Amino acid sequence: MTDAHVHLSGFLPGLTRQDFGDAPLYLASGITTVVNLGGTATELEWRQRIATGDLLGPTIYTSGPFVNEPRVNTPEEVQREVVIQARQGYDLIKFHELPDTTTGLSLAAYRTMNETAREAGIPLVGHAPVNLGLDVMLQEHQSLAHVGNLGNIYFLPLQANIRFLIVSATALFILILVVLTWLGAALVGRLRRAAPHRPPTLSRVRAITGWVLLSGLAGFASAVLLYPGGLLFDSVALRIAFAMIAGFITVAAVLLSALTARLWRDTNAFVSARMQASLVSIATLALAFCLATFWVPVSWRSSDRGIERVAARIRDAGISVQTTLINYETFSTTGRLRLLQDPGIGYLRAETRDKWRRQPTAGIPGYGYDRFMKKVAGALHRAGVPLVAGTDAMGLPLVAPGTSLQRELELLTESGLTPYEAIRAATVAPAAFLRKDKEFGSLGVGKRADLLLLERNPLQGVDHLKQLFGVMVRGKWLPSEHLHQMLADMVAKE
Repeated sequence: MTDAHVHLSGFLPGLTRQDFGDAPLYLASGITTVVNLGGTATELEWRQRIATGDLLGPTIYTSGPFVNEPRVNTPEEVQREVVIQARQGYDLIKFHELPDTTTGLSLAAYRTMNETAREAGIPLVGHAPVNLGLDVMLQEHQSLAHVGNLGNIYFLPLQANIRFLIVSATALFILILVVLTWLGAALVGRLRRAAPHRPPTLSRVRAITGWVLLSGLAGFASAVLLYPGGLLFDSVALRIAFAMIAGFITVAAVLLSALTARLWRDTNAFVSARMQASLVSIATLALAFCLATFWVPVSWRSSDRGIERVAARIRDAGISVQTTLINYETFSTTGRLRLLQDPGIGYLRAETRDKWRRQPTAGIPGYGYDRFMKKVAGALHRAGVPLVAGTDAMGLPLVAPGTSLQRELELLTESGLTPYEAIRAATVAPAAFLRKDKEFGSLGVGKRADLLLLERNPLQGVDHLKQLFGVMVRGKWLPSEHLHQMLADMVAKE
């Protein structure tokens, strides 16, 4: 099997053992090939030593250092970096982008990166270019390193549309402030037993504004519930209600504008009344605009139809997607508790093991991003998008090398894939993505002699992959007893 997304040296220094000392963790889980994303000359050396038999471990395919700003910025710098990595012998390019960097590559630099990789004949995979948008990514046919990357470029692209969040929040804040001011003035007047003196038009403005504020707050609550992974992210009824709220606020904005214009024509109206009406009218118009042009359309993207639509577009663009569904289990309490019980953690470097076991067990209350991403993965698969099994092992706390791939395949079956299809995502699909399907990925004459011998049929359940009788890696047979001894020796060296 292949784990197509690992970090052999760890995402942070000191997480892993020196000299690929964690190799037995992969072999003992039946992983005979790994794709390292974010490598250096060190991983190139390990790759060579494994190929010559000097080091026992899974076959390594590795990218070089991440291609991203601020390390490279201009099209010329990006082109030079891709060419250098290809000449140095790296197997693929890893594009690492927002939110992990600063501004994101420019459109010209991003296009140059993809064009140069194609010309060099080297695969490219990376994070979503959220500053450029989904259309650009699809036009460049860039494969994704995580299924979750669709979250911040399509399902809720806030980073590229932060202005809508700022304007919406500001408008709601203004409405709250104005309504509280009115309520405070009314309370003071009641205490003083003073009769209110206000034009009938202003009274209507205040009444409508009150309803707009209540609707806006209800809309905010709906948006939180509909957020990908929110408590009601799959509710069509709530989406319809959210759209109706937006419609009411739009009508209210028109009425408030008309009433405000009437106040400005009324020569007897106080300047303060005109200013108050103008303020709430502008705030309501701004809120209505944000709802109509961003929030309501975006809320439908995470509906069944919205997910199917983006899946079809990704398929048509010929893009493959690395799964890393296990990443999203770290968001929930149930998932974190399950990961903490992973036996693979017990074989990690002592300092890493102890640090991970001190991790908080509580996830984000009510947050179901893991369920949402399984739904997305299932839709991608049904649409015909090539899913490539990867885990991000050692790139994220609680995601242990080796055993995490076994869990990843379970998550794929929970997403709707059959055991055969899940296993294919960890065998045939990675080889096809790397354009190395003549070397590995399936059994055939002239291909690398990598195989697993299991005690039970994995087509009846991917959990049977845990019951290894032995592993053959590049023609070397490792019975389960030998694999267990390798793990014991690895721990004993510390």
